[in-house]
Amino acid sequence: MSLQTQKIQIAKTLLDTTNEALVKQVKALLSAYDTDLWDELSEHQKSCVKEAQSDYKKGKVKTHNEVMKKYKKWLTK
Repeated sequence: MSLQTQKIQIAKTLLDTTNEALVKQVKALLSAYDTDLWDELSEHQKSCVKEAQSDYKKGKVKTHNEVMKKYKKWLTK
């Protein structure tokens, strides 16, 4: 079945339904594709991400192994 055929069948089902909850779910699903996660972050979160990117570019990072070695005593039981 082609993508176009599937879309037409979905549209027909949606047009014929009287189930308001289904319509709301489809609407929520479709709107999820219209949003950018970045736009949903707070200014503080955006600032932290930008700071982390800056630190990474400057080489101010630790490898996973370095972190695990340092904090191993608190992470293992």
